[in-house]
Amino acid sequence: MDILAKIHKHYGSTLLLLVLIGALLAVTKGPRVTYQRIVAVLVDINVVVGLAALWLTTRPVSWFHLIFALGAVGLLHASAKSDQPRKVATCWFLAALLLVAAWSANAAWGPAFFKEGWQLIVPAAPAA
Repeated sequence: MDILAKIHKHYGSTLLLLVLIGALLAVTKGPRVTYQRIVAVLVDINVVVGLAALWLTTRPVSWFHLIFALGAVGLLHASAKSDQPRKVATCWFLAALLLVAAWSANAAWGPAFFKEGWQLIVPAAPAA
């Protein structure tokens, strides 16, 4: 089930770009509620794919990855229906920072503090 982990990784990279685009749109042209709601749902889908990958593989994942990702999801949903440019830009830029932090929690280039002693290992589900 390593394929799910790869899908989660590449899909997450694309979503990071979409979140940055949404933040820039909020600053330059104003909020786009439809875009904001679609991206928030796409991030939810990536969370579900990530949880499935966590459940089906034995690869250790940092607790910080989960905390930062859920924080980003919360910020995206908090501003998904908003038409206030300042609120949307702030939430989306913070969400982008949290997504980069979530990425760094498991990446080779990330800080060692995120990895050492903070690993979550879920036993893989039994094969059918």
